[in-house]
Amino acid sequence: MTIIHLGIDDTDSDDGMCTTYLITLILENLINEDIKLTDYPNLIRLNPNIPWRTRGNAALCIRLDTDNPDKIFKIAKKTMIKNSESKNNKANSGLVMLCRKKVPRNIMRFAENCTSKEVKMEEMRKLVKNKDIKYFGQGNKRGLIGALASIGNTLENDHTYELIAYRKDGRGERGVSLQSILKIDKKKEYSLFSNIDYSNHRVLITPHGNDPILFALRGNNPEHLYKAMSELKLYEDVERFVIFRSNQGTNEHLRNRLDESVLKTYDSGYITGKMIERPIVIKGGHVFIKIKNNNKIINCAIYAPTISLKNLARNLKTGDEIEVGGGISKKSKKFGRILNAEYIRIIKLTDRNSKKNPLCKKCSKSMKSIGKNKGYRCIKCGSRSNKIRRIKNNIEIENKLYLPVLSAQRHLIKPEERYGKEQKNKKKLSGNWFKIFGK
Repeated sequence: MTIIHLGIDDTDSDDGMCTTYLITLILENLINEDIKLTDYPNLIRLNPNIPWRTRGNAALCIRLDTDNPDKIFKIAKKTMIKNSESKNNKANSGLVMLCRKKVPRNIMRFAENCTSKEVKMEEMRKLVKNKDIKYFGQGNKRGLIGALASIGNTLENDHTYELIAYRKDGRGERGVSLQSILKIDKKKEYSLFSNIDYSNHRVLITPHGNDPILFALRGNNPEHLYKAMSELKLYEDVERFVIFRSNQGTNEHLRNRLDESVLKTYDSGYITGKMIERPIVIKGGHVFIKIKNNNKIINCAIYAPTISLKNLARNLKTGDEIEVGGGISKKSKKFGRILNAEYIRIIKLTDRNSKKNPLCKKCSKSMKSIGKNKGYRCIKCGSRSNKIRRIKNNIEIENKLYLPVLSAQRHLIKPEERYGKEQKNKKKLSGNWFKIFGK
């Protein structure tokens, strides 16, 4: 038996298909073959700041034992050609197969870069020349980058799980009961996350596009996800479902500190610094701030849809020390390169108390300044004082992490409820993780 890693990416478009669904089609065609999966199918989210990313920017990998790798590759290739949006010239699909027990370190490093940087086609081409690799691409073949990255990211660090169910009829509004979604989401023992944005009154498990997904549940435990699915009330039939192990909800793209002196377009990471001026609010409610570190000034943008993050940014003050995580946008004439914020962590705040002239104890009136360093005097009774009043500001900001509302968080952002619940121990593939109904 030979261990193989089969990666695939860029098979969908805004008009249809979904790479997660296509991987289930490959699994379906492999059911009668002599294979044994060594892990849950892997769903790897790549750098969300790359402008030519796919819809969810997810690449997929299945890892398995087989006695006929060439046949497996042939089946996967045939399935991709038949079902991907490349047949309509709307995708640039890529398929990569590595026949090796352990993933080489250089491919793992490549995968790390694909999560937080811009990766060129030439970097991928050098790696797929490996004698243990077979590959096939369509269109401009950019999907080969993600396919190889999905192989290289073996999810040794923090990871989560996602159960995706697919619909039989891919039209119209998804038939999932809101009340049943609310019920399972409130069961804390299920360790679910990012399924409902209560602050913005939005259900997040049901997409709205032309893809075949009926719903997608996110959580820390695959068994809990299956139990939660069984409690959902549905108004349409499920065609199939699968549970993936994933890097989403882990902040994997924001682990690296950005170099203030060499900000590279599309890089993701974090940076620290002090506010050097008051926030600027522009039309539409977007907020721009400037922070300084190592004599370098970094422009940061906090966009209106983030709501909670935008509200925080508006109340920052000159001198506040903060950490900002996000991605570097393309250079513009007005701002240069901008760090688009995905979170803000308050490190140290400046004094928030307001200074007011002292009150006259006799008249209860605010005193007037006599002159610089000369104190204050009541214009009514003549009483004097040198004591400034300090008024506590009602705006409460704490030294902590601030995130956008859930509906504005990207797939890779670690939601608040996952802090302290990171996991590295892989759960063995078992139980109900993949099923096709009616077959």
